[in-house]
Amino acid sequence: MTKLLLKFGIGLVLSLNVTPATLAAVQSAPVQEDSPVAWSQVINDPFDGSVVYDKHFTNRFAFISSWSKQGIRATYVKKDSILIGYETVWETRWVPDAYCDRRKSNRCKSRKRQESYPTQRAVYREVRTDLTPRRILLAVRGQVYTYESGSVSPDLAMALSNAPDENTRIRLEWENGGTSDIEIGKGTVKAWRTIFKVQK
Repeated sequence: MTKLLLKFGIGLVLSLNVTPATLAAVQSAPVQEDSPVAWSQVINDPFDGSVVYDKHFTNRFAFISSWSKQGIRATYVKKDSILIGYETVWETRWVPDAYCDRRKSNRCKSRKRQESYPTQRAVYREVRTDLTPRRILLAVRGQVYTYESGSVSPDLAMALSNAPDENTRIRLEWENGGTSDIEIGKGTVKAWRTIFKVQK
């Protein structure tokens, strides 16, 4: 009985130790890449106050982020195409066809006609995976800052409000130790000045 209680107690402690680590991570963005919001502009949100939304995307991924003093939230949308099979489709083509006019001494003329033929076409399914980074690294004027969760620290807020007026690259760190570099647009960087301005 004592051994059983001991095992239960250890399991409970391990579970409690895992929870804070899980919570200490970047939260997902509150908007999606097709949300009808004003991108790269300061807006007033009833939950986040002054906030700016940013998106960067290609055919393979989309990165959506929101920036406010209450926190930085981000979602990396990975897009893949998976082959699920083939389907038969009918296509047409022009083929040569000799035509002979018997009234003119069987004189033959070359012409073309259309014909249909079956072919196989690959069928793909689009797969979307939403990922949230473990933390975000920001390099501003030679200094590297780290954001993981919660409100933006005064040091980071000061750095963001003084970031150069240009596109800025950030680095996402994943749970597996991998990283991805993403570019934040110049318009969003300029909005940081208003959002993270330190009140004197």
